[in-house]
Amino acid sequence: MRGLIIILLPLLTTGCVDLRSYVGSWEGEVVAEEAVRQGFATETRVAPLTLDSIHTGDISATLTTSDGRFVQRRLTTITKAGADVLAGLTFDSDPLRTYLLFGQLDSDLEGAPAMVMLSLFHDDRVQLRIFRGNDLYGVFHLIRRP
Repeated sequence: MRGLIIILLPLLTTGCVDLRSYVGSWEGEVVAEEAVRQGFATETRVAPLTLDSIHTGDISATLTTSDGRFVQRRLTTITKAGADVLAGLTFDSDPLRTYLLFGQLDSDLEGAPAMVMLSLFHDDRVQLRIFRGNDLYGVFHLIRRP
C-alpha cells in the first residue's frame, strides 16, 4: 500500500493548479470570425480585464473594452453557478475552471446586463465570452498584460 501511495502522490499533485496565479490584468482582441462575433467591431479589445481575486467558486473581476461598452465595470459572479455543473463546462482545450458573471453595459445603462463567461486555461491564458440576447456576442482570447 505504501508503494502505491508513493507512486500515485506525484501524479495527484501535478494536476493541481493554484487559480490565484491568474490574478492580474489581461488583454486581447475579439475573434474576427463573423460566426462568433455580433455587435463588436473587429478592432474591439479587452483592455484590461482585471482579476482581483480568484477562488474555486468565486471570482472578482473588472472589465474595460476599447469600444466603451464596459468602462472599469465590476462584474458580478453568479454565485450558485460555481457550485453547479456549469462551473465545469468543457470545450476545446479543456479549461481549468469556468465562471459565469454578468455586467451592465456602460454604453446601455437602461438595457439588460450582458452575460460573461470567463475560462481559465492551463497554459496561462484566459478566454472571455460576452453575450446579450442576439445583439451582442464576442469571444476574446486574452493574454497576461505586461
